Amino acid sequence: MTLLLMGANPCVTLFDGGLPVAYASVWRVDWSVRGSGSALVLAEPGRVRIIGPDPDLGRWLGAEFNRHIRLEGEIPWSEPESTTAPVDFRLDLATGFTAAADDVEVAITGPIERYLTRKDDYDLGGVPHLLSTVWIPCRAGSIAVGGAPLPGAARVDEAAPMSSAFIADAEVWCTADHPRK
Repeated sequence: MTLLLMGANPCVTLFDGGLPVAYASVWRVDWSVRGSGSALVLAEPGRVRIIGPDPDLGRWLGAEFNRHIRLEGEIPWSEPESTTAPVDFRLDLATGFTAAADDVEVAITGPIERYLTRKDDYDLGGVPHLLSTVWIPCRAGSIAVGGAPLPGAARVDEAAPMSSAFIADAEVWCTADHPRK
């Protein structure tokens, strides 16, 4: 195994009428093979934006991770627009998460439960990865652009519990040293 990344990755997908309308993935990279830092990836139908102080790190996160992570009724990945700007990343494991970068704001609140998870064969573009994380499904999530909230809401099932608004902390990604056969 090769260690690729350690950090946090809170995410929210907003649904409107059963269809995903926006996705935000905010990264705090404590260490990676590409350095450390932060980035915010925002996907809407027809547009992907990556915002962060290190454009190379942001592009790597988008290309190697976000473009391969798919949800039901996925938002298609398109060539990302890159904006160099700081990311204000605020994580409180008791209450939730907020981030702001350029004109984008993300909030994920109301943790339901906390789980230590591990998946040994997480498929990213045909390459198996090991992912371990503390996964925290949350009751609510929102994305605003230019001060205006995007439509839709997180999909939440507290009984499961599952949510399209979640916090992933203590996240570790590894890959095998050889491709899947």
